[in-house]
Amino acid sequence: MLAVLLQSLQFLLVILVAYLFKKAEILKSTDGIVLQKIILNLTLPATIVVGFNAVTVEPILFIMISLGLLSNLGLVMFGGYLWRKKDAPNQSLMMFSQAGYNIGNFTIPFVQGFFPAAIPYIGSFDMGNALMIFGGTPVLVDKMTHQDRSEKNLFRTLLGLFRSPSFTTYIIMFILALASIALPENILSVFRLFSSGNAFLAMFMVGLYLDIAIDKESLQKVMTLLFTRYTIGVVLASLFYFFLPLPDIVRLSLVLLALAPIGTVSTINIIGYGTERSLASFLASISIIVSLILMTLALVFIL
Repeated sequence: MLAVLLQSLQFLLVILVAYLFKKAEILKSTDGIVLQKIILNLTLPATIVVGFNAVTVEPILFIMISLGLLSNLGLVMFGGYLWRKKDAPNQSLMMFSQAGYNIGNFTIPFVQGFFPAAIPYIGSFDMGNALMIFGGTPVLVDKMTHQDRSEKNLFRTLLGLFRSPSFTTYIIMFILALASIALPENILSVFRLFSSGNAFLAMFMVGLYLDIAIDKESLQKVMTLLFTRYTIGVVLASLFYFFLPLPDIVRLSLVLLALAPIGTVSTINIIGYGTERSLASFLASISIIVSLILMTLALVFIL
């Protein structure tokens, strides 16, 4: 328990330092773009390689992929139903804010220090999550809000997933696992070197992107969105942990995933579908802080 609290406090400290660096104008929010490129193209793929190496492919990994798909599908439709009487931008806002999990830039760095053995399960869930946030969710939003913004060509949408180094790494490591091929230790040590900086860089990037300036009306809307998301998240986490007949580490992984913050791609889509950038940035920032608190509490109570 003490290790969990210390790790979470360290994450908060890194976020705070980055935020203070931005306020002191030592760094700028735009510097976070450089960090994001390093994370997405180098440290996160390296972390996935280390986590997936020598994994035995079990049916449970396919279950996790399915849960990643189905949870997103259910949440985006539920969000659309909740705000079905609102205009298209607001209904889209509710739908994107409920579905999509920030796994690569937050959840994996969070569990990296505690439970590296959980990364294959979280990564498998993220494969289903990615299929939705990069293609399925925008299509559903279009259908329910009667808009025509998303790419309808399924082949091009699936092909676009491979532009993501993380998703491509998931697929490669999954194929290697299916073939029972493990990377030798001398090669794996190189990946460990790069993956060791992933958690720090991810939290520092969060601090640079942190935005807490917003008007009162937008604040009320954000509170409604987050209350809805995390109420559902707590219910899902409880169902996953207490009712699924899965190994402890898998159920724990699902609890953390259910409480994960809004995905980066979801935030981009929120802006693209008509919501002001300031509201979307504030929503994403507060979501990360709330998730850090709730995930820490979940670990404290479970462990």
